[in-house]
Amino acid sequence: MYRHGIRFSRPFKPSDELHGFSVDVVDMHDIAGPHHRHPHGEIDLIMPLDDGATFDHHGAGWLVCPPGTAHRPTVRNGRALVLYLLPDGAIEFSG
Repeated sequence: MYRHGIRFSRPFKPSDELHGFSVDVVDMHDIAGPHHRHPHGEIDLIMPLDDGATFDHHGAGWLVCPPGTAHRPTVRNGRALVLYLLPDGAIEFSG
């Protein structure tokens, strides 16, 4: 699905084979996504497609958000793919 600079999908729902994780893939280009909370945490793999692109001020690599954290995921300075691993697929979007 594509919305205003964001394309996203959940190719894998939580399963025993994935140790309870879901897998989301988001393609973002100079945009802030919807605010949400991570009840059980979140593990992100940041893959910049443009030189200098960052996700929440982080460049290429892994980012771990502890349980209970919240943010408005933001890509700046270009385009990046972000692969999200969510325990139990848990995510809570704000209003």
